[in-house]
Amino acid sequence: MGVAVRRTGKQIGSVSSWDGLTRLAVLAVCFAVGALGGFLFSALGVESPELTDYLRQYFQSAGQGGGLEPSLGATIWDLIRWPLAAFLLGLAPIGAAGVPLLMGGRGFLLAFAATTFARLFHLPGVAAALAAFGVTVLLAVPVLFVVAEDAFRQSLSRLPGAASPPVHWSDRARALAPCAGLLVLAVALQQTVMPALFSAVCARLLIS
Repeated sequence: MGVAVRRTGKQIGSVSSWDGLTRLAVLAVCFAVGALGGFLFSALGVESPELTDYLRQYFQSAGQGGGLEPSLGATIWDLIRWPLAAFLLGLAPIGAAGVPLLMGGRGFLLAFAATTFARLFHLPGVAAALAAFGVTVLLAVPVLFVVAEDAFRQSLSRLPGAASPPVHWSDRARALAPCAGLLVLAVALQQTVMPALFSAVCARLLIS
């Protein structure tokens, strides 16, 4: 029994001492596996006439300038909820498993939505997916990776027998400060540029 405990402690210590590149690689693999699952789940899914009709009506409305534009609060919540969840998971040891699972879930949902657009509407659907999720892919997902890596490190350092202590709050704030700026930029783009781009794509490709 004592030998098993010592071995477990050594394994935990080894995991908690992973460097930043290793932690990012683990999270990237989880995100990629989730994305692959979302792609396959959508690609192999049963055709749904109700969903197709709903999306077609929505695209037509957006192309005619009548699409529902999200409120500022909804846009902020949509962009910060995943980094916020990762940050909160990093406050406890459970984040050692929770953060990778969160990344897998994010990859799954993003790939599922984009693949559904492409599967139902082909190339116009791909263009609509790029317009709808472009800001998320270019800005919000990289921010999520940075916050998740920090949270993953914090959770690993809180495991029993961890090799290194948690990082101080001041150091974390300095490291994560650029993420806040990128999220502000993402919110601004999502409120201004992206609705017009999405409407233009719908008008030119999906209702022509």
